[in-house]
Amino acid sequence: MSVTRWTSAAFVAAGLSFLMFPLLRPWPDETVLTADLATAFASDRWVVAHLAGILGLGLLAPALLGLRTVLARDAGARGARAATGALVAAWAGAGFAALYFGAEIFGLHTLAESALRDGDLGPLADVEALRMQPWAVALFAAGLLLLAAAGVLLAVALWQAGHGRRWAGVPLALGLVLVLPQFFGGPGLRIAHGLLVAAGCVLVAAVVHRARR
Repeated sequence: MSVTRWTSAAFVAAGLSFLMFPLLRPWPDETVLTADLATAFASDRWVVAHLAGILGLGLLAPALLGLRTVLARDAGARGARAATGALVAAWAGAGFAALYFGAEIFGLHTLAESALRDGDLGPLADVEALRMQPWAVALFAAGLLLLAAAGVLLAVALWQAGHGRRWAGVPLALGLVLVLPQFFGGPGLRIAHGLLVAAGCVLVAAVVHRARR
């Protein structure tokens, strides 16, 4: 498989994975401790949705590695330096953010299973403490800020490369910049954000595909 082909495939797969996270994720009322909340956290949908989110994060770096190769081949040095910066930022950002996703997947899942098994919702009282553990929050925030930087550098790389690519990275850049603030929104906003990231990834994939042709 050529570099352009697998790069396009990686961007499309990353975008779809980002979209699957809010689409598959259960959206219970988390303001009160209820059996419905425990059922949502303990569900397979909870696990699969968060794994999709991690997959989306993990696919960004190899996709950007391929994009850097394509830009270096087709546009020389133009955009290659910014693409390298995007690659490094995405790789580090995905690693930091994935640590927090792991706690969300398995930590909350385990607490909910315990609550359902024992018929006691008490363990759910520790959900907020798990989510807001200072080191976990700091790493998560750092990871999402690095992803935002990767998005901006991606847009810069495509702008500098030119040849009809100038605006192609803007939607994905906007989506990655908004990853952190969208976590404070409701289900509708977060699904809309997933659509934005998916559309941005598909647009970049289309640019890479045209480069192959």
